[in-house]
Amino acid sequence: LKEVIRIEKMPFTDEFITKDFIGTEFLADIEIAVCLNCGSAQNMHDTDMDAYYNEYTYTVQSSGFAINFMKLLAGRIKENYFKNNTEPKILEIGSGSGEQLLEFQKEGFKTLGIEPSEKLSDYANTIGIKTLTTFFDENTTGILDNDFKTFDAVVTSYTFDHIPRPVEVLKNIHSILNENGILIIEVHNLELIRKRNEFCLFEHEHYTYLNENTMTSLLAENKFEMLTYNLLSNDEKRANSLLVVARKSENKIQHQVNVQEEINLLSHLNSEINKSIERIDQWLIRNSDKKIVAYGAGGRGIMTIAALKNFQNFSYIVDKNPKATNIYAPKSHLPVFNIDELGKNKADIILIFSFGYYNEIVNELHNKFGYNANQFISILELLES
Repeated sequence: LKEVIRIEKMPFTDEFITKDFIGTEFLADIEIAVCLNCGSAQNMHDTDMDAYYNEYTYTVQSSGFAINFMKLLAGRIKENYFKNNTEPKILEIGSGSGEQLLEFQKEGFKTLGIEPSEKLSDYANTIGIKTLTTFFDENTTGILDNDFKTFDAVVTSYTFDHIPRPVEVLKNIHSILNENGILIIEVHNLELIRKRNEFCLFEHEHYTYLNENTMTSLLAENKFEMLTYNLLSNDEKRANSLLVVARKSENKIQHQVNVQEEINLLSHLNSEINKSIERIDQWLIRNSDKKIVAYGAGGRGIMTIAALKNFQNFSYIVDKNPKATNIYAPKSHLPVFNIDELGKNKADIILIFSFGYYNEIVNELHNKFGYNANQFISILELLES
């Protein structure tokens, strides 16, 4: 491995804390390296995340844009690959609260979810999405019902890059897919991270970072033929989405990666990250006479703020679906509220970290609280300047 990026003293994205536990949260350097054999970017630390995911509660069910994305994804997969199939079976790895599988159900699929978070899997089962509370590994096939021993398709969305041993997972997926079965993977796109300087997506929770080239190579090495990266248009995808559809193959496929080029690109990104952090810090100083609120308590917001020197210039963080009440962000210790706080404690500027939902957020806050368009700014404007 060749280290290319280091971001110091960063927290877990989802380890929100109560007032009594401020200062006890996990902090460690994030170190990203390029594999000298395959060219993929990897987290150098294999952090044990089992307990973390057992308590994980992140969901996008409150976002209209996200739900529309799920509808489009299910519809396109049905139309493009299973148009003439009756009740094709699909497994989702990291199925969360079940909304994506619900859309596949509406398209006529028989569905099964695998989700380690007990809270999320319990909710999914209550809405009619059969979900097993476990991690997906080589033992999974032993607990599957007879109706779900093999599948026509497997989907995993923003989960594959959280898996510490992706090659083993691909082998397990290959073993349960029927002949010519379809694999759909959505992860963060390393190429977009690089172009946008989105250093906030380098997280302890992410083990791998892939672009089209390294994703194709990884799939090919594990007997999957890449079919398309264009199932959905850029406007239809979520922010920073690398969405690939691949087909099960019987043989490995050759695909070459220029490892030195991958190293050079990410080494350059490391210097751009430092410039982006400085730009945001300077923007906070220039606007220090205003009440600035951060919108988005997901990874983008929490990790960007944690990397800053001047995070105290934010008044608070809001999110449409905060993890709990009376909580604080890790490292910055900023209070986190529901968006209703914006009606009671008015902001001068709202910095939107969840930029993939920018228009949806602006419209909602205008309609509910009377905020004007000139009071909003996307984090992308500061990252890409």
